[in-house]
Amino acid sequence: MITIYIARHGQTEYNVKKRIQGHIDTPLTDNGYKNAFLVADRLKGIKFDHIYSSDLGRAFITAHVIAEKLNLENRIVREKKLREQDFGELTGMLLKDAFEVPEFKGNPEFTPKNGESFKALQKRIVGFIITLEKKHKDKTALIVTHGGGIRSLLGHFNKTGLKECVSLKLCNEYIGKFIIDKGKLTSYEKLNGL
Repeated sequence: MITIYIARHGQTEYNVKKRIQGHIDTPLTDNGYKNAFLVADRLKGIKFDHIYSSDLGRAFITAHVIAEKLNLENRIVREKKLREQDFGELTGMLLKDAFEVPEFKGNPEFTPKNGESFKALQKRIVGFIITLEKKHKDKTALIVTHGGGIRSLLGHFNKTGLKECVSLKLCNEYIGKFIIDKGKLTSYEKLNGL
């Protein structure tokens, strides 16, 4: 069994502009730093044995802000498997323009040119979580990742159809508490904004 708190990175410039980020980074906005501080405040008092972050800057900086407030900044492990979906040629596009691509909107099987599908993202993230449970039995971990990764975990563990979880709205202060035992979700609690 493992207890995992999963947080989304703070707001970025591309979030504000409603552009697809994928594997590229734009800086956290001032509000993005506030998001990270609010998440840290919400997590005060929880003893974390491990902290993992996507290796992309926006998640790692968010994790660093949180860890610094919780006096855990030297323990963050950057993990490529926690990255956002690779949107390939759609990266940088305005969301409204990307939704004009007929295959893209709400289709978890669609693989953009030079990118990956939502289904592939889910396989990558879920695989990492299952490995984490085996590696850190009976521990508590904090993970800072991206909206796509969180949606894919919610879809997998809640057995929600991929199509439904692609369109879940997540705020930049989202925190979920997942208790996973033998690869199955035994408890889920949303602590901050979905």
